[in-house]
Amino acid sequence: MNYRIKKKNDRSKNRYKIKDLKGYSLAGESHKFRIEGTEILNIIVLDSKLIQVLVSKKVKVRYDQLIRYLTNLLTVVEDDTGTCCQEALNMIEKFRLEIKNKYRNYLSEKELKEMANQLKVMQKVALEKEMEIKNFLAEEYMGKSR
Repeated sequence: MNYRIKKKNDRSKNRYKIKDLKGYSLAGESHKFRIEGTEILNIIVLDSKLIQVLVSKKVKVRYDQLIRYLTNLLTVVEDDTGTCCQEALNMIEKFRLEIKNKYRNYLSEKELKEMANQLKVMQKVALEKEMEIKNFLAEEYMGKSR
């Protein structure tokens, strides 16, 4: 694997600035990587095929977590106020915007369509459940006022 470690005392003329490189940045939670005992603040992947694989894997893991969480959230029986449905709708929209803004350029059309279709189904289920709860609450309120 080829890599170049830029040290603080490096006075060579071949310095790279992060702004000049166009690629996918691998910044971790701590924003530091260790390679051969040296702390690396940021790694930028330039190979488009490698970027696609990395981003696809990252998005797939987050997408699967989201689907599992939404499924659990929408199957809650004790939701009387519709907060679970509203939370599910908010999470779906947040995920969609994140994919649109950060990862759309790196994912294939097929992956994007599959995720969008399944999210539309989950969104439809959440909206239907929310409407059922609202109708039930409205009927209950109307019944008490008589």
